Amino acid sequence: MIKAKPYQVLPLIYSHLMKRIKYDKWAEYLFTIVRKDCSNKSKVLELAAGDCSFAKYFNKYYPSITVTDLSRWMLKQNNYIKNKVCCDMLSLPFKSKYDLIYSNFDSINYILSGKSILAMFNEVSRLLNDNGTFIFDVSLEKNSYVHVKKNNRVGKYKGLTYKQTSTFNPATGMHINKFYIKLANGDEYSEIHKEKIYSFNTYFKLIDKTSLYVSDCYEAFSFKPGNQNSNRVLFVIKKNIHAEI
Repeated sequence: MIKAKPYQVLPLIYSHLMKRIKYDKWAEYLFTIVRKDCSNKSKVLELAAGDCSFAKYFNKYYPSITVTDLSRWMLKQNNYIKNKVCCDMLSLPFKSKYDLIYSNFDSINYILSGKSILAMFNEVSRLLNDNGTFIFDVSLEKNSYVHVKKNNRVGKYKGLTYKQTSTFNPATGMHINKFYIKLANGDEYSEIHKEKIYSFNTYFKLIDKTSLYVSDCYEAFSFKPGNQNSNRVLFVIKKNIHAEI
């Protein structure tokens, strides 16, 4: 069994695992939230874009999208978007400003410490135009219990076989997904994906330490107010141009 880095081998089956995700509806939902503040000429930056399946649909609303991801293997899965940059969201290699920055599908949960999340928020603040918008969604504890039940699975896809195990430790807040993938040639790989499930209020406390503020907070994929009992919440963040940090 070869130990692979997160999202090194998984891209081979990622689209299969995500086949039920309606990216077109997801893109429409996000556009509904930001359209009053962002025109089709806005400069847009996606953090942790993965295989760019979301950006493929969001690109029709915003043609000027730059996508980023820490995994070059994920970014290589398609050619939907021309501007692709492999980088860490804690240290973004850009100097230009953006009108909209967003991160989807609980990618922020892959940041495993509050200190690192704060660093990411400060990077976003540095790159966000004064009237810009930052949107991100996160998974909360209730959602982990749902996925522990349904994400212990085995399957086959294009000659590959795979197994996924999903565990959550409420004492540490760690949600761990382990993938075991066997290729058609017999090679076997394992990947361990770690996510930190923070409390709902943690995000507010961290954002309060930056030049950003929470404009809106919804239960993801709806317009209901998000709260600590939500499965997943989406934050709409603006820049406080008068803040002194």
